[in-house]
Amino acid sequence: MARPVPQMRCSLTLFLFALIASAAIAQSSTKPAQTPVFEFASIRQNINPQISWRMSFTTNGVSAVDVTLQYVLEEAYGLYDSKRWSGGPNWLNERRFNIEARFDSAQYKNVTLAQRRAMLQKLLADRFGLVVHHEPKKLPVYALVVAKHGPKLVMPRPADMNSETIYGSTCLITRSSLGHVEMKDCTTRDFISVLTPMVASDLGRNIIDQTDLIGHYNFDLSWSPEDPAAAALESDAPTIFTALEKDLGLKLKPAKAMLDTIVIDHIEMPSPN
Repeated sequence: MARPVPQMRCSLTLFLFALIASAAIAQSSTKPAQTPVFEFASIRQNINPQISWRMSFTTNGVSAVDVTLQYVLEEAYGLYDSKRWSGGPNWLNERRFNIEARFDSAQYKNVTLAQRRAMLQKLLADRFGLVVHHEPKKLPVYALVVAKHGPKLVMPRPADMNSETIYGSTCLITRSSLGHVEMKDCTTRDFISVLTPMVASDLGRNIIDQTDLIGHYNFDLSWSPEDPAAAALESDAPTIFTALEKDLGLKLKPAKAMLDTIVIDHIEMPSPN
């Protein structure tokens, strides 16, 4: 199932990318007393011929404009690799929607990313009749490992450590753009979760962590992406493979791993608001 515009996820504004990436890497240890639910939801098909899409989790819900339902599914399940989705009609990548949903932020505090995604999954089930099942499959991946001469990672200074968490995580993305990412006080798993969607079109595979590094580090990496959107960029930066080894002492090694895939058993156009 091909993505309509695969390079766009890497060319979001810094604010939106940092918000989504910070949420994606976080695991909050504080849970609300009750299971949060959307108290309001509006779903409308967008037929404007001028495509100008956006989607983000907000402080009290989710907001999406001019998005395909396949994009919403990927955000709802945190699974952005098209090779790990199957089933469903063609219109998932063709018809576009405006979605607004809100919950009571005064009643539900410290809502985790996992809970936000569960709420969005329930909304898709309620309004689109979504039914899915999971199938583990062995797929080609890249394993992130320590290079021959050891890691070149920098430990965060006290000034880099965050006194407040974002969705329960200390990791902070301080800069992100096409071919560049800076992060502070982050684990290698955090780094992989941010890097993977940025290099998806270059690698065509997921990245798994086999570094065995358990600390928190600062990451600063620049590379020349092969994405067509980067054609206008003038850069003498190396490929992602060379940059990882040269700057961070890490290496991408081809491997295979069992990964979760999602099969869409049923989905239909949404019920009226």
